[in-house]
Amino acid sequence: MTAPAPPNDRPRTWKARIRCRDGDHTLELTDRELVAERLLRTSRKHSYDPDTDIDWDAPQDPDRFYTPPQLVSLYETPLWDALTHRQRVELSKQEMCSIASFGIWSELMLMQSLIMHAYRGRYDSDHVGYALTEIADECRHSRMFARMVRTCGLRTHRPRALEFQTGKLAGAVYDPMPMFAGTLVVEEFTDAFQRLTFPDEDIQPMVRQVTRIHVIEEARHIKYAREELKRLVAKAHPVRRRMAAYGLAQATRVMATQVIHPSCYEAVGLDPKLARRVAARSPHRRATLEWAFRKCTGFFDEVGFLDGRAGDVWRKSGLLAKDSLG
Repeated sequence: MTAPAPPNDRPRTWKARIRCRDGDHTLELTDRELVAERLLRTSRKHSYDPDTDIDWDAPQDPDRFYTPPQLVSLYETPLWDALTHRQRVELSKQEMCSIASFGIWSELMLMQSLIMHAYRGRYDSDHVGYALTEIADECRHSRMFARMVRTCGLRTHRPRALEFQTGKLAGAVYDPMPMFAGTLVVEEFTDAFQRLTFPDEDIQPMVRQVTRIHVIEEARHIKYAREELKRLVAKAHPVRRRMAAYGLAQATRVMATQVIHPSCYEAVGLDPKLARRVAARSPHRRATLEWAFRKCTGFFDEVGFLDGRAGDVWRKSGLLAKDSLG
């Protein structure tokens, strides 16, 4: 299948410059239809049905971790050292399911935004066709995460009331620049964790299967969001871009503190307030979060989303090294 020629003989690829305080940045842009056609072709070859492609009946070994222990929020802290092996395994399960719950919430918001994005597009275009394909992917992912949590014997949970109500409000407003940037924040963060999880033979088999499917399919979603964000910032006024970037940085700062629900610590007999403080001050945890966002922040630097005050927020939050970039 060949993508239709861009209207008005527009080139397939071109370059654009954006003004940043550290100098102009050059972006390599690709026509929407060409990107979407490639993603649709890949989707036809590499899509999965979690109901049949995951062994949900695989036994869960009580001594086997659900996520690599170095990704657990309390790893290399005194609280971690005081836990038994079984408690550490339980904490890894609780945190994995907490991140999955957060993933469902964020994917629901993404689906709302993608529907509004498709609504404003040309319905017979491949660009809109891929947006609808991604919505279908996210529907399966949300069901997959929910079933994984339930299979682990746990329940999903919503974010705090403030974030939950803010999400409802955000779903009523269409603003594609922060929408696609926010998509990258969540997807790059979870992707980093899952790329360490699914190849690890010491992790529970069911979790490895879930994370493998998610990594494969999310790679397309990340590509779609990156290419669209580049096109959007290329057209945006620098002030408009910096405002969107600053708002996103603040939202990411809050998000990083909320992905682990307090009930995770209660499940292993810890005081959740104390555990959250210990995790927040842990050098290992801060380094882990910085690493998890590294691909995202590298791309954001390229497209001017670390320009100005936004970069300061990322650094002060411990999500970007103080001597990194910009």
